[in-house]
Amino acid sequence: MFGKQNVSASEVLSTRDMNVRPGRDVTEIVGTFLTVAEAVVAHWVEYSKGLLLFVMVPGDDRSGEFYIYDRRKGSFWLLNLADSVFGGYALADMRQKIKDFRLLDFAEDPSLLRAAKG
Repeated sequence: MFGKQNVSASEVLSTRDMNVRPGRDVTEIVGTFLTVAEAVVAHWVEYSKGLLLFVMVPGDDRSGEFYIYDRRKGSFWLLNLADSVFGGYALADMRQKIKDFRLLDFAEDPSLLRAAKG
């Protein structure tokens, strides 16, 4: 087991950067993020404070990256896992990574991202 102490996070984009009001529907906010990132969401877990997104580049089976959307701050965070994998993850690896690194904890409480800021 790795745990959330082996996760670093970088704030990559905000609703302000995308000229989207934070109060808009979360589907619209994520849709705008995906358009900017030129990506598709392969998995989405939603909590009252945040979302965990597994995002991939279309046509690239090993491009998956984990993001947290902090609803209160209107910010998207890229999660970097300390597992020596570079270039992204396959969809088949996603669920195990979520479990091993306790990624749902960050979606449930995005304030944990500040401690993981790296």
